[in-house]
Amino acid sequence: MTLTKADIVAEVYAKGLLSKAEAADAVERSLELIKEALAQGEEVLVSGFGKWSVRAKTERRGRNPQTGDPLTLPPRRVVTFRPSRVLKARVQGEEVDVAAALAAEDKAQGEGNDKGRALRPGYF
Repeated sequence: MTLTKADIVAEVYAKGLLSKAEAADAVERSLELIKEALAQGEEVLVSGFGKWSVRAKTERRGRNPQTGDPLTLPPRRVVTFRPSRVLKARVQGEEVDVAAALAAEDKAQGEGNDKGRALRPGYF
């Protein structure tokens, strides 16, 4: 099953703190902040979840899969995602000390890297 934006809005609404319209606005604004940051080339860190970043790919040689003719693929920017230790452990079904993992991520993020935005759980 795929988790959709509508499912996220419904879950936020189900917590009972926001109306359905407010929940939809909060989710939409959160995603818009992430998109804006990535479009500007910034990194986005959501502690306990992961980090999105933009990577530049250089021009490269490729081929047309139908004809086999060689062609040049232009340079482009791609979005990459690196899951946090907390998320990796949760996906694997392992127990994890969330406080220690978040502290380690915060320490690693703070070492010489101030070009991204960090969002803490409960930030919204």
